[in-house]
Amino acid sequence: MKLKFIGATLLSVALASCATTSEMPLAPNMVRLDTQASGLIFTSAAGAITMKKAAEATIKRGYTHFRLEQAQTASGSRFVGMNTYGSGTAQASVYGNTAYGSYSGSTFSTPVYAPTAQIGVTVIMFRANEAGARGAFDAADVLKKQGKV
Repeated sequence: MKLKFIGATLLSVALASCATTSEMPLAPNMVRLDTQASGLIFTSAAGAITMKKAAEATIKRGYTHFRLEQAQTASGSRFVGMNTYGSGTAQASVYGNTAYGSYSGSTFSTPVYAPTAQIGVTVIMFRANEAGARGAFDAADVLKKQGKV
């Protein structure tokens, strides 16, 4: 029974896992990215997801390099459900045509929380020959590494 309880907990957390990134254009060479992630897998990958999205936005707009400005991060948790376990015993006695019985049981519930992460960053993009590209992230290299720089 304990194994079922643990399995149900893991399933609840896995189902509550996801990551989304919204993109808001600020200028021809600037966007704001906001990544919201939940669940163990996605919260640990939120940084790489954001970097990959920054590289994709850079290349999509015809630029080759980018810098990150005004970065903000936060982490926490959110309620994703309850796991409930119950057990009991019943006893019955029959006297003639009458049955008498009793039941004793117990139930406990455990709340399940998924970790969360939020990353907000402004991406400033440059072409390879511009001064701002010196020391900036190379978008093609970041994409090749899947954002894990």
